[in-house]
Amino acid sequence: MKKIIEKLGLLLLVGCLVCVISCSKDSNSDPEPPKPPVVTPEKAIEALREFAETSGQFDATVKESGNIVDDTGLEPTRNLYGTNGYPVIACEAQGDKWLVTCDYGPTFIPCSDGYLRKGVVNILTTGFFTMPGTVMVVTFDNYYQKGEWLTHEYKIEGTQEIINAGANSANPLMTDYNVTVTDGIITYNAKKVHYSETTIRTLLPDTAELCENKWYITGEWNGKSSSDISYTLTANTTPLYYRVCCHFFQDGILTVDIEGLSKFTIDYGYYDEEKEPEECDREALLTYPGLGSIVIPM
Repeated sequence: MKKIIEKLGLLLLVGCLVCVISCSKDSNSDPEPPKPPVVTPEKAIEALREFAETSGQFDATVKESGNIVDDTGLEPTRNLYGTNGYPVIACEAQGDKWLVTCDYGPTFIPCSDGYLRKGVVNILTTGFFTMPGTVMVVTFDNYYQKGEWLTHEYKIEGTQEIINAGANSANPLMTDYNVTVTDGIITYNAKKVHYSETTIRTLLPDTAELCENKWYITGEWNGKSSSDISYTLTANTTPLYYRVCCHFFQDGILTVDIEGLSKFTIDYGYYDEEKEPEECDREALLTYPGLGSIVIPM
């Protein structure tokens, strides 16, 4: 991350110098109204890093919630399994819906996707995750996630709605899921990141190997970093792509609009042709208008 800050900082420093020179006014000009604080390269990178880790937490809850619901069989039973009796999963019929509650317990326990979890996930669903037309509404009670590849442990709050929109129009082997997150908050190290999402996530399943399940994502994300920097990110022209057991995007173009900066792009499909291809690549190409491109580690 330090390398990203240094490289993007260099680009933004050049841009700031150009702006200072080209935008300077006569000292006798009328005073301008107060402006928001200047977005430093460090704060811009912090907002990007927080987005990547925040969206990753909600990515994981989509898959985990689907697995929880389908594993219950929507039977009104209480199941205990796993580490020290957790998670405890309860399924209760509520009219034409089911309330599925998954309690991971008071301490972190390992899960099949590599995450460690504690706390409670509540899922109100109209059917199975894999059933077209199913609507799932997910909420969280004192719920946390962490992983070996993550810097912190994250408390997750907000409401996530997942709708199985059926087979993808271009490929009937793929399934579209419409996902929204409202009032999302991720807390880590006493910092709060506000987050919302409206995306379409398309799943290409691999029946033989869960790790090879592939997800393609288009849509928009909005949020405010722990430093109060607002951002909007979009992926429309080229979907973001990742495999379940690789926690980093492997393809796709993300357009980044951070408060106080020009829009720029991050191309996750970049790879160094002089290097051996990696199964889980951790590099991307950041392009800032007028200032060029740099390779950034993720």
